[in-house]
Amino acid sequence: MAILISRYERRDGVDRDAMARAALDVCRANRAAQGMRQARFYWVNADSIALMFDAESAEVFDHQPSPDQARTMFGLADLARNVGIERWAEARDGEQAYRAAGR
Repeated sequence: MAILISRYERRDGVDRDAMARAALDVCRANRAAQGMRQARFYWVNADSIALMFDAESAEVFDHQPSPDQARTMFGLADLARNVGIERWAEARDGEQAYRAAGR
């Protein structure tokens, strides 16, 4: 299992409802991706949201986005600024990467 969390801050003058709808569109497009288990968004505060994607493996996040995924991500980027991305992996996957590096 792997998780990707991406934070967005609302651009000046953007309607909060429009930003929420754009985030929901991103989640819907990503739920259709092969290997994606869950895609949701959360309000962090009145001007920020976090998108959380839960996938079977971290490799899901390395694939080129589908046209629908790209369209929705650009739609969100028009309304909000990406301020951070975190990729989380299970401890087992981290250990395997460590050992594969010859450590």
